[in-house]
Amino acid sequence: MPVITIAGNDGISVEKKREMVKKVSETVAEAYDLPVDAITVLVQAYPKESIGVAGELLSDK
Repeated sequence: MPVITIAGNDGISVEKKREMVKKVSETVAEAYDLPVDAITVLVQAYPKESIGVAGELLSDK
């Protein structure tokens, strides 16, 4: 039972998360030759002040 973790900033809507989880689940299920209901997707959303890129917080850019 694969578990997929997707981590990113918190700027994605619930509708877009639904779409992403569906597409990722279908792709991984196909790759593993498993039913979609065997796939778990965890979406971790971080606020911009908790993400650093190139030595700077995203909230400071």
